[in-house]
Amino acid sequence: MDPKLETLAASAFDNVYHVGHLVPDLLRAMQSLAGAMQITWAPPFEMRSGFARPDGSADDQTVRIAFSVSGPPYLELIEVVAAADSIFAEPKLGGPHHVGYYAQRWRDDVARLQDDGWELERTGAGVAFLRDPHSGLRVEVVSFRGRDFLTRVLDGEMASEYPLTERP
Repeated sequence: MDPKLETLAASAFDNVYHVGHLVPDLLRAMQSLAGAMQITWAPPFEMRSGFARPDGSADDQTVRIAFSVSGPPYLELIEVVAAADSIFAEPKLGGPHHVGYYAQRWRDDVARLQDDGWELERTGAGVAFLRDPHSGLRVEVVSFRGRDFLTRVLDGEMASEYPLTERP
């Protein structure tokens, strides 16, 4: 293997900071996991995803999210989005939705994964979701600049700025 790629691959896994999991009801899942696993949660929030598909079309849905306070790795819960074409639609298989990691040069890492056959699913501001067609694993590649976002989540700033609304 090319030494540059080997270094990038190792650093990517070393930079895993969260595991995302889809749930049917965010508040109920938070309560259940808090009791069963003694997880303390940062205040949940909701916001528009701002994602785009590889063809450029929008996947900009309202997303309800919560992160565990302890980590890394943090546990991210994402409430299922009703739109069938959302990246956060009801999963077809069990297991985690994605593994998120920081990349120093996230666009380069996305290109590296695509060169290795990974399928680009969504992009956003400093973030991309890709899936390995052989294992089914989805990763969220996040720019190191995204660390400020996590700080805002954990200190409750995101929940203050983007509070949960009532579900229809």
